[in-house]
Amino acid sequence: MRLAYFSPFPPQKSGIADYSEYLVSYLSKHAHVDLWVDNIEVSNIITSKYNIFNYVEDPTLLENLNEYDSIIYNIGNNPYYHTNMYDVFLRYNGFVILHDFVLYYLITGYCLDYYSSKEMYLREFYYNYGNQGIASGTEILKSSTPPLRYSSPESFPLNKRLIEQAKGIFVHSNYTKKLIMEVNAEASCKVIDQIGPTITSKLSNENIRNLREKYGVKENELILASFGFVSESKRVHQVIKALNSINCSNYKYILVGEGDYIDKYLDKYPKVKSQVIKTGFTTIEEFDNLIEISDIVINLRYPYMGETSASLIRALIFGKPSIVSDIGWFSELPDRAVKKIPVDNNEVSNLKECISELIHNVSVRSELASQAEKYAEENLNPNKIANDIIEYMLLVLEKEKEIDFAFKYCDKISAKLLDFGIEENDERIIDHYSQTLLDILNIRK
Repeated sequence: MRLAYFSPFPPQKSGIADYSEYLVSYLSKHAHVDLWVDNIEVSNIITSKYNIFNYVEDPTLLENLNEYDSIIYNIGNNPYYHTNMYDVFLRYNGFVILHDFVLYYLITGYCLDYYSSKEMYLREFYYNYGNQGIASGTEILKSSTPPLRYSSPESFPLNKRLIEQAKGIFVHSNYTKKLIMEVNAEASCKVIDQIGPTITSKLSNENIRNLREKYGVKENELILASFGFVSESKRVHQVIKALNSINCSNYKYILVGEGDYIDKYLDKYPKVKSQVIKTGFTTIEEFDNLIEISDIVINLRYPYMGETSASLIRALIFGKPSIVSDIGWFSELPDRAVKKIPVDNNEVSNLKECISELIHNVSVRSELASQAEKYAEENLNPNKIANDIIEYMLLVLEKEKEIDFAFKYCDKISAKLLDFGIEENDERIIDHYSQTLLDILNIRK
């Protein structure tokens, strides 16, 4: 099987880039995989293993997509990383690994930046939401806030076109699959587990000491950490409020990733501010190393875009006690493997209680770590995930052939019947014709 694989790749600053680097290494055990990228310099480690096609630099390469057995598109909500491949997807159908149910920012960037078309933007709103959609899109365009800074993207997922056109969609949670089927009950959708790094070795004691010293963490201090772009949806401000009311200063809270929204909150809580360390962007190696030395990982989400969390997957693989929001995919994780915080008016008080318990109770941390590791071993097997993807694609492609054969067969039968003078609406053959078609398709259930 030959696959064309569209995705961001390292060194692009995207969790999906890291995801794809791991996934293609296992997909390539089951199929020949070529990587299709948009004007990026892919890391040497990747270029040494795969054929790389830059379809933005040379658009004529796209004509070769018809030679593949199938195409995989990794699509998320960031227009910077996914606009070019979305444009290709609309012309060359394929399978989608959908990392975010909400695609508001992607579609907004695609229409308004990539094509500079407000008319296209409003057409997308109409396509998704009818006349009310046009009114909503117009209101967003007239606002003083730029559309790409719209504060409620979850209100307008703008994903109907992708869901209807994809040959098949892979998602990482039953929550997201349910939402997709509500958009289109006929969509072909499969849940697959997330994928993360395989741990081949652990940091030496010396490396751990050096890393702690680099970030100013004392020997006796616990490390609490949140990972990924530091945005309001990660609820870091709620964590800060909870930490402010905890009777403990024997910790450091490390924010691993870019983003400065939290600064305005830190100024209000000087006691916590002195305990917070911001790393800014790190290499994926240092990112993983910081997960490894963390004692407690805090990974909250709201508003929720239907996404999973690559950093939490890493934390589970490393066996880290983790606190998550009780929403979407996070809710589907076993209660024994993570601590869940409801997203409600008691969020801060529940956080305070949960963080305090994990800080002061080593046995609770130890049991949570053990269960996290067990969950990762049982559910995050990359070989199984890659095999599930290949098997599902083959199944969908085979049914696609059956459908094509069925309709060609029925077209021939229709032509023969007309030759015999039997019209299309003749009651004598309607039942037989319909049943024959269903028998051949055999795909309903």
